[in-house]
Amino acid sequence: MNEVLDIIGRPIHVDDFVVFYSNVYRVIGVGKPHPGGRNSGGPVRIKLAEPSKTTKSVVKFSDEMCVIPAEDVTVWLLRKGYS
Repeated sequence: MNEVLDIIGRPIHVDDFVVFYSNVYRVIGVGKPHPGGRNSGGPVRIKLAEPSKTTKSVVKFSDEMCVIPAEDVTVWLLRKGYS
């Protein structure tokens, strides 16, 4: 398998949204999966979905994140704006 997978085995692609601990991030880049891993995990570059001017991207391991449908993130962002 040549794809980097999230914690439940779904592929992660650039511009997907993921949850990592208590924050929502947009995927900026995806590395190569580590061979022999239990879940085809690999490095993923992510940036907060609601970045500030000083927010920087970070690289985290894909086994520690979960893909979220883009439609759900859109609704979440819209609801936050109307609060």
